[in-house]
Amino acid sequence: MSPVDLTDPRELRRLLARHGVRSARSLGQHFLTDDAVLDATVRAAELSSADDVLEVGPGPGALTRRLAAVARSVTAVEVDARMVAVASEALAGLPSVRIVHADALAVDLFGLGERPPTRIVANLPYQITSPLLMRFLGDARRPPLVVVLVQEEVARRMTATAADARERSFLSVFVQSFAVPRLVRRVAPGSFQPPPRVSSAVVALRTLARPAFAPLDQTAFLRFVSDAFRHRRKQIRAALGHEAGIDRERATAALARVRIAPERRPEELSLEEWVRLARELGVPEAA
Repeated sequence: MSPVDLTDPRELRRLLARHGVRSARSLGQHFLTDDAVLDATVRAAELSSADDVLEVGPGPGALTRRLAAVARSVTAVEVDARMVAVASEALAGLPSVRIVHADALAVDLFGLGERPPTRIVANLPYQITSPLLMRFLGDARRPPLVVVLVQEEVARRMTATAADARERSFLSVFVQSFAVPRLVRRVAPGSFQPPPRVSSAVVALRTLARPAFAPLDQTAFLRFVSDAFRHRRKQIRAALGHEAGIDRERATAALARVRIAPERRPEELSLEEWVRLARELGVPEAA
């Protein structure tokens, strides 16, 4: 019996119907059926037969199948028990694939496979994209390359520099603290079944050998930046006076010493400026 063509909408609907499944918008389920996008995602991961891939949210398994054709192993984490059954049928006969029924936000993602993942490749549920990115990158076990399919608006934030202040957010600084992001390609809603209401994009994240803020303490640095971005429309000297608790006089003096104009706003600072400012204001080094 030939495998189900997971990029054929009719075959996909029949497979889902056999299991009594409809996509759950509450789980952000939009199944990628575009061959060109699937192939571009796999190419961006630069896989070899020595790679062990972690995939989150495999759905029926269209991307999983392509990953398994190249990588040594694929560990696919799926929260929806119904979809685990669907993917288990669709991917039957692929011994290198292991489907794990688990909540990716609640388990040790890096301890699920026989070996630590050397790649993360995933079509991320839109509503939990940021928490998952933080789990992927904030862990010291992060692999050299992470490739994700995300909402286009999120992709713009991930890649935004200080020159793109309107797009820049705490997520920009977070991602770029751990990786160099690259927009691989944009993805139209029609590439999914059912189509989402917004466009998406594939982003490749080549992780850094050490975080850009090292040797500063990770939690302290990220909290410092996050606190300021809670008031991103305020001038930086004022934004530092809220959760960060730095009074205006001290903030102004520190900004002058690191040559950052106090009238600038948090989204206008580069990553390098954030690191300099954190050092100047006494964010501690890692123990």
